[in-house]
Parts: sequence; structure tokens; C-alpha cells
Amino acid sequence: MAGRLPPWAPTVINILGFQAVWLLSVYGAGTGLWLPGVFAALLFAALTLLLSRDRNRDLRTLAIALPIGFAMDSLLAQSPYLDFASPYPWADWAPAWIMGLWIGFALTLNHSLKSIYRKALPTFLFGLLGGPLAYGIASLRFGAMTVESDMLACVVLVGLVWGGGLSLIRWIDLAFVAPKGLTA
Repeated sequence: MAGRLPPWAPTVINILGFQAVWLLSVYGAGTGLWLPGVFAALLFAALTLLLSRDRNRDLRTLAIALPIGFAMDSLLAQSPYLDFASPYPWADWAPAWIMGLWIGFALTLNHSLKSIYRKALPTFLFGLLGGPLAYGIASLRFGAMTVESDMLACVVLVGLVWGGGLSLIRWIDLAFVAPKGLTA
């Protein structure tokens, strides 16, 4: 199916699709609803995999990112610095809506974020800076999470967890089979 679309269309669909997942997830969580984000993530995953030229690579990246993302956000949930809204099904671990975000985010790494994901330093910096930015927007604008204590410590923790975690995902992804375009 991807062959029938203009060459730029899958990237645009990937960008817009993930933005929809992100918005439905954080808005839903901020209003007490975890399910809209999860459904959007599953729909986005199906569409991304349908349009993908390398489903095996996408599925491998997804299989690597989900448990690491769960560990990362569970670490943050157990920290004294932030609390996730709508913590279904558990309060001390990454909630379902966050895992929906991880499904969507993992499926951007080989597509709309591939120019960042190709190299180690941009991947680390993207996590270091982008993690706190995304969390800040989610918390301040949508109420999907709250900072419980020291804001600076929370930003540093989120940045380090995301910089390190995203680098780990990339490193493991490369260790299995180096996809075209990825370099150490």
C-alpha cells in the first residue's frame, strides 16, 4: 500500500498520527480517561505497520521500546517528583495511557524520527531535552501529570531517564540487526 502513496505521505501520516495519539493520551489522562489514548495508539500502530516498508524492523523496535519505556516511566512514577493522572491499572507503575504513548512513539523511531534515531548523540539529546519538554506540556497544559516537589530535580530526572532510556533502546536495536542508516 505504501507504494501507491507519494513518497512523503507515510512520513506525514506518521507525524500526524503520533500527534493524535499524544493529544488523545494526555488530554484523556488529564480528564480521567485512559482509554482514548490506548485506542488511538492501537489504530496508529495498525496504520503504521500497514504502510511500513519494513514491518519486522518496526516490530523489533516496538518490542525493545515497550519494556524499556515501561521501566522508564515506572521509575518516574515511583519517584517522589511526579504523579501520572489516570494511573489505571496501577498507581506505582507506568499507566496504560503512557504505554499507549510508547506504542506510538516507538513507531516513529524508524519513520518520522529516523534522522534523529540514526546517530547516538542526537538520540541522547532528543531524549534529554524532548522528554522534559513533552512531560512539561502534558502536565502544565493538560493535567496528565503533576510535579509533586522540586521542579528542577524533576526536569533533570526526566531528562536523564529519557536520554539514557532512548539511547538504550537504540543500542539494543542496533545490537540485534543494524537497520540501514543507523550508525554507532
